[in-house]
Amino acid sequence: MGLFRSIVGGISNLFNRNNDGLTITKLVDLLNQGYSLLQINSNIYDIPEIRTAINFVAEKIGSVPFYHVRADNEGNMDMINDSFQYVLTVRTNKYQGPQVFWTHVATMYLLNNNAFIMPDWDNRGNLTALYLLPFTQFQFAQEEETGKLIIQFQGNSSYTFYYDDIIHLQRFPTFKGGASKQATGNYITMVNAMENQAVKDSETSGRIAGLLQTKVNLKSSDMKKKLNEFKDTFLTAENVAGLGMIGSEYELLPFNFKDTPLNTEFLNSIIKQLYNYFGVSYEIINNIASELQYEQFVDNTLKPIIYQIEEELTYKLFSKGEISFYNKIQAETVDLEISTLAAKTAFYKEMSYGTIMTRNEIRRRLGMPKGPPELDKFLGNKNFQSLEPGIYEVGGQENNPEDGK
Repeated sequence: MGLFRSIVGGISNLFNRNNDGLTITKLVDLLNQGYSLLQINSNIYDIPEIRTAINFVAEKIGSVPFYHVRADNEGNMDMINDSFQYVLTVRTNKYQGPQVFWTHVATMYLLNNNAFIMPDWDNRGNLTALYLLPFTQFQFAQEEETGKLIIQFQGNSSYTFYYDDIIHLQRFPTFKGGASKQATGNYITMVNAMENQAVKDSETSGRIAGLLQTKVNLKSSDMKKKLNEFKDTFLTAENVAGLGMIGSEYELLPFNFKDTPLNTEFLNSIIKQLYNYFGVSYEIINNIASELQYEQFVDNTLKPIIYQIEEELTYKLFSKGEISFYNKIQAETVDLEISTLAAKTAFYKEMSYGTIMTRNEIRRRLGMPKGPPELDKFLGNKNFQSLEPGIYEVGGQENNPEDGK
């Protein structure tokens, strides 16, 4: 495995027609300089509701383990302990472990509708790291000499790669890659406007809330004196005893000077639409979703992203020969599907009694040490036993053993 990569030595990954390719060293240097991978569309990510929705989905994606597996013609799959497995399960790059890396990738994917990952190989063709690229603007072209598809990233400098050397995750796919713009413009404008109003209402809580009216006509200067006299008397009493007193010569008229009071019901409606746009619901984020709602969230939001990651990693990390021998990257999504204790109990019970999993396999998934050898055998279940032809007797009750023959 990896013989072809040993020959090319990873050179094609750094291909650039201008001889100014983005190497791992340059990428790490950008990160060391504080180059933010989320600079683009940061105004979107600064909205708390959007950050909550994106982070919720991204953390779920980051919790899914990916493995290098090899299958056979009978459908059996074995995990392979090699450089792919190390990068996928132990340390994805010098800065990040798998959970943080995939959370970061999913965040970029949801923010920008595209995420680009650059594999790093050693001289022997072994995978050493995966790096998230800090690009959102790109275009496709075709190399004249070879006819290969090229992707060019635009930034402070222009970087060009063979498209087959870059892992590309696309949201809202188009003919030339994922859509480059979000469809949240109007929602964001409305949420920003309403939240800005809420901030102003908080900052200006001292605006006129009532009118103090006297039963005697006063001049402007006298009005000011009376108002100060009232405030001194009223506020002093309030601070000391929690009670206020007003004389019979005054009348206090409540007054709301707000032009447009904050419509919280409408704001919540818009926020729910934003949650839906990023594939999550208000109920799920606030932990009040039903089992069915959570199952739909897994099937409709998480699994499509996970499947795309599996497909891209398999195609971009393995050669055609390796894929023909059933090498692939596979995610384990069982823990997503059985999120509650009741669901886990039912799942493992059915897997055990249905002779689908051995009890030692269940112990491994639960993080428990391996049990005695008999737990490697499938649990006996009469529903799955085949009886040889013959005459059988069914015993009766204990007090009448002849009954039931």
